Amino acid sequence: MKKMDEQGYTLLENIFQLLIMTAFIHLFLLFFFWKGPIDQQYADYSSTQWELFSVELQQLLANVKEIQLLNAGKVIHLQNNHGSVTIEQSGTVIRKRVAGSGHIPLFTGIQAVTFTFDSTTLTAFVTMVDGSVNVRGFAVGIYPE
Repeated sequence: MKKMDEQGYTLLENIFQLLIMTAFIHLFLLFFFWKGPIDQQYADYSSTQWELFSVELQQLLANVKEIQLLNAGKVIHLQNNHGSVTIEQSGTVIRKRVAGSGHIPLFTGIQAVTFTFDSTTLTAFVTMVDGSVNVRGFAVGIYPE
């Protein structure tokens, strides 16, 4: 019978396992270095989306002939140069409808929206899905015909 050479755990096997473990640790650390900027970019995207919504709403309110708040401040109905415009929440989206048709998304990822109007300023209170609240006041330019 042949006798097998069983010398036990060798230094070469130990070094090989250490190299494999080092590669996995590098991949693990690389994931977290990649994840940090992605989280920051998502936060920047949300604030950018809020600013774009604010600019669009301010443009709609620049030359208004008539404005009404409906449904306890959850819907804005206004008349401007483009005709009848409605701003409302649909699911997790604030949308714009022109002349009662269309579905133009203005802001996504919201839980609730409420508007208040005090003759010159429209204030938007927007609660995001993550629970944060954005508040912004908009100047309303009401011009009679």
